Formats: sequence, C-alpha cells, structure tokens
Amino acid sequence: MEYTITALFNKSLAYLEVAILSSKAKDSDMYHTSEYSNVTAHLLHHATELFLKFAICASTKELPKNEHKISELYNKYKELYPEEKFDIKVPFTGEIEYIGFTEDEIAQHEKDYSMSIELQLRYPVGKKGENYSPITKYETDILEFYEKQFLALRCEIYPCEEV
Repeated sequence: MEYTITALFNKSLAYLEVAILSSKAKDSDMYHTSEYSNVTAHLLHHATELFLKFAICASTKELPKNEHKISELYNKYKELYPEEKFDIKVPFTGEIEYIGFTEDEIAQHEKDYSMSIELQLRYPVGKKGENYSPITKYETDILEFYEKQFLALRCEIYPCEEV
C-alpha cells in the first residue's frame, strides 16, 4: 500500500507539472484554442483527482473505487481531514457561475453543453455528438498555487522526507 500512496502523489505532481508547462507554451499555435485550454484543465483535473485519492488512501489504506468526480472525492477528503491545516482550495468542486447571463441564456447553455465537466475535459464531443463547453485558460500562477498546496500537505498527510 505504501507504493500506491506514494505513486498517487507522484503521479498527481507529474500531471500538475505538465499542466504548468503547458500554461507557459504561449508560442504554440494551439495555445489560444479551447481544445488546448481543455487539455491543460484536464491535466489539472487529473492531478487534483490523484492528489485527493492519495490523501484518502493514506488515511483509509484503501483506494477509492471508480470515483472521478472531484466534488465527491473532495467531500470524502474533508471528512477524513477536517482540521483547518488541511483546508485547501480545489478546482472543479463548485457550480458553474454564469455571471452576466439571463435565466434563458443559462438554460440554453446547459442544454447545449449537457456533458459533465469530467467528460468535457477528456473528449471533444459526447457519445451522441453533443458539444463541449470551452473553458477559460488556467494561468501559470493558478496552477503553481495548486502545486504549492499539494506539496505543503504531502508530508502532513503521509510521512515523507521534505524535498
């Protein structure tokens, strides 16, 4: 189990570091496309998923089975780590904020983009051809913020040598 716990954290960090690198690739032809931003967001999503699974596994000594929703994993994380020192900001846990949209525009957007966020980040279209919703870019400083949080909690969650 020790290998699994350590591997979950290491893989989480690897995904996050690649997301950071992609956020710096401003010279890439694809950089300003929604497809590129979705790939960067998917890397952040998977890094977050693996970090939460690392923390859950470190506490329960069991791997969470078939759960990919950040909000569900985050709720379990908060149950296991209620102390303030473990309080972290996690992406993909809240409802979408439709700032400046009318109720009709919100309803139309939800109809047009019915795929879950998890699926939107992985695939360009759904099984029935439904569109994905382009998301905003994740700037390097935001991604580095998540990396700093994960690194700060690593040895608090599971004993390790500080790097």
